[in-house]
Amino acid sequence: MFYSIRSTARTFTNLGVELPAACTQALELADAITEATTTTAAADLNQGITDGTVTPANVVKKLREAAQAMLIAERLPQAAQATESALTLAFNAGIRDNADNIIEQLREPFNAAAATITTAGRHFHPEANAATVLAAGVEAATAWQDLTEARNTLAQIRNARTILADLERDHTNPALFYVAGPLSTQDVWNVQSNWGGAGDFFHQVTHEGYSLSLNTSEEAQAIERAALSAAEREAANTAAAARRKNEADPHSEPAIRKAMIDAARG
Repeated sequence: MFYSIRSTARTFTNLGVELPAACTQALELADAITEATTTTAAADLNQGITDGTVTPANVVKKLREAAQAMLIAERLPQAAQATESALTLAFNAGIRDNADNIIEQLREPFNAAAATITTAGRHFHPEANAATVLAAGVEAATAWQDLTEARNTLAQIRNARTILADLERDHTNPALFYVAGPLSTQDVWNVQSNWGGAGDFFHQVTHEGYSLSLNTSEEAQAIERAALSAAEREAANTAAAARRKNEADPHSEPAIRKAMIDAARG
């Protein structure tokens, strides 16, 4: 019971994130509800008999108390289960409403791991062997040594960032959550193709020269919008240049039409 919110909480706290108050309150309530479903009525009654606190004078009262507690205990798990949906909604709202703050906290472990990945990416291909790495120098060798830990950290952060995107119902291409802008349209296509490709995404994009950055939804969307705007400007400039070239050609349709009009005017 309450596995979902406890698992999500561990995902963030294992990365050093301090959960919002709404989340900790939901977790505390989940713990209290879980504890309430545990009954020790029968064990307490037997212990009372063993230690002598249950006597002929009070045994009927003790039996009734135990019976009542056991009847309630039969229904408690069902009642507790009914609270899971509401607690999950409250917990998720706490995460969603504080998404940018959580990302800010995740940047510290992200940046540390990204530095190792970036050094590796600048020095050697993701599929490089040990000999190639050693030949690349001391920095490459050091990055190689720390690479597994850095990749594990980024994998955990990627999982946490995916949870945030899901809760925010954010449909931005996830590759843009991890690459610094500004990017051209071609850059956006490149990083997006790497996201769906084989191998380590972070190592591959740094090997191609991109810089890593853990972005909020707004920052990722701004990178995408800027890239699209640049593409639109480039397309408009290309179209304008084509028109000018066409108009300058004496054999083009606009030039012939203009010559015919000038001739008619005498």
